[in-house]
Amino acid sequence: MSRLEFALLVAAGVCALLLLTVHPHAGPPPSPYCRGGPPLAGVYHPQRLEVKKRCVVATGVVTKVKFEAFDGDVHVALRTAAGGLVVEVIPQDRAAVPIPETGSRVTVVGPKVWDTAHGWPEIHPAWWISSGRVVPASTQEVARVESLLRDTQGQEVNDG
Repeated sequence: MSRLEFALLVAAGVCALLLLTVHPHAGPPPSPYCRGGPPLAGVYHPQRLEVKKRCVVATGVVTKVKFEAFDGDVHVALRTAAGGLVVEVIPQDRAAVPIPETGSRVTVVGPKVWDTAHGWPEIHPAWWISSGRVVPASTQEVARVESLLRDTQGQEVNDG
């Protein structure tokens, strides 16, 4: 085998390996409401969440809406064709993301995560909900979540 044949054989092998290991560029996001930057920005205690998809669109019927006093999130239980899904609107987004009514059919956009503490799928935080009423977080709710975020960041620095 000549050097040229050997070099061509090696080059073909490298090209084949690259085709198998390098993933093509991702297509466009599934919605114009998908955000850039860290998908869990502003989420309290994000370590409990495993990001499964950076941005998804889900549609379903709202079965329950609950305003959480602890961190100011609004929990929306959504029944989709694929099963149950928890949707959470964080206080920082409540001035722009509407809170739907129980019984309404909505479409939501945000990161799909697995909540390891509770063992269920979520869209957290919800970046967009198709219908509902905007219910801005109170000054106290925003201050509370900012305090929680500061405390968590301090813990991560001390733990790491």
